[in-house]
Amino acid sequence: MALPFDQQIQLAWRALSSSGDREGWNTIPLYKKNNWLLVTGCSLSTNEQAIFLEINYSNISISNNSLPIAQGFRVQQLKDEDSKKGLALIRQVDGDLELFTKMAVDVCNTIIQNETLNENQLISLFINRINAWLSFMRKGFETLSQEAELGLIGELETLSSLISANIPISDVLDAWIGPLDGLKDFELGTGAIEIKSTLSNQGFVAKINSLEQLDDSEKSPLFLNGYRFSLNSVGKTLTERINLIREQLNDYPAELSRFNNLLLRIGYLESEKENYIRKFKTENSFFWLVDENFPRLVPGNIAVNIRHAKYEIDLTPFINQSIDLRIVLQKLGVGNSGIN
Repeated sequence: MALPFDQQIQLAWRALSSSGDREGWNTIPLYKKNNWLLVTGCSLSTNEQAIFLEINYSNISISNNSLPIAQGFRVQQLKDEDSKKGLALIRQVDGDLELFTKMAVDVCNTIIQNETLNENQLISLFINRINAWLSFMRKGFETLSQEAELGLIGELETLSSLISANIPISDVLDAWIGPLDGLKDFELGTGAIEIKSTLSNQGFVAKINSLEQLDDSEKSPLFLNGYRFSLNSVGKTLTERINLIREQLNDYPAELSRFNNLLLRIGYLESEKENYIRKFKTENSFFWLVDENFPRLVPGNIAVNIRHAKYEIDLTPFINQSIDLRIVLQKLGVGNSGIN
């Protein structure tokens, strides 16, 4: 029986390990597909570990200055010697080996799962996945907190609802700017949607994290989409919900790759999926128009001396004023053919 992929890579690195003053790399092929090859390698001089994507790409210009680099690893182009082209992900001497191994395994799996893409698309996929890791590492390496897990559950619920409303998948993913540190969770059509989730079985209290979160001065109309979830054995875990959306994207490999990268940017790591065991059942969904009649603190209605605020809004009295997603999309100027 074949060893798990991470063990294959680690065993290869150990077998290739050496020290000396020679230039170049010891390498072992890892996975071959038609005209491209994944390779593990160790530097002959520094003992740095690496994975290589050997591939003949064209019509795509790659500047070394544009390639991802961070403390602990770098990406560089393969030299043309021996007629090899492609990219290398290299652990630097001071890089954390455990973290680098997770990244290397994930990047390899991402390439293999998208092996039907053409050469240029695979090169872009390789770079974009590593950039997603960069964003993930800037936020820390820990499993999502329970609050962050609940927040992501809500965003995925809205994402799935928008796809089910026959909005083009590329438009939905363009709209999901929460993982990119956007001020709102979704910017869609002329406006935006902010997501709030609760596990409370009574009422609805929304936690607002900034003065800008409910500010509609730049994107209007703005809607608050609230979800009430319960922890219930008939519900679905975070990973199960993610996999359901992946099924919706199965026929769209480029969009599936973008979705996976956004998940990584927000802090969801596939290798940590066993940690997300809570099952969430969706009990209620609400949409409210955020306008001058909506209770909120924004830069335009408070003293100029106040620079930052976090607060809570009791939306229980507004539950009966919730509107339908169809009306929300109409007001945003979005139809089932996409953004008008």
